[in-house]
Amino acid sequence: MVRPGQWHVTLRFLGEVDDDLYPVLVDALGSAVTGVGGPVRCTLGPATAWFGGLRVLQIPVTGLDGVAEAVRQATVRTIPDAAQAPFVGHLTVARVRGRRVEVSTRAAVAGVAFTAEFAVPRFLLVGSELSPEGPRYTTLARFPLPASHVTPQT
Repeated sequence: MVRPGQWHVTLRFLGEVDDDLYPVLVDALGSAVTGVGGPVRCTLGPATAWFGGLRVLQIPVTGLDGVAEAVRQATVRTIPDAAQAPFVGHLTVARVRGRRVEVSTRAAVAGVAFTAEFAVPRFLLVGSELSPEGPRYTTLARFPLPASHVTPQT
């Protein structure tokens, strides 16, 4: 299980990043904020589901595609994304390591109704360090999102 304090939606995975690129990324992400219309709202749900070869139990997330694309556009010159998978908004609630979970257990935790909607006031640049208990996340920088702009209609 992923502890609630570790829950997050990854907008773009940057992988291993040299320390000297940190200021460049912070500047780029700060600029990305200016291109995001607000307010940004995030919706979770409608229910838990498995993906990743039945190794990740997640809740779908919608509403962050524009922010994810702004982050990608701002960082792609510094961290190219030749093998980058497209953004799929989700909140990971559990991971299976090693052995497979029995079919009855997988079925019991998939499809559990869960919905929530909330304003997203900021996004973060986060460092990840692997440990025996799983990844540990550290906030490296915070970027406030606009709250008073109207999202453009297309």
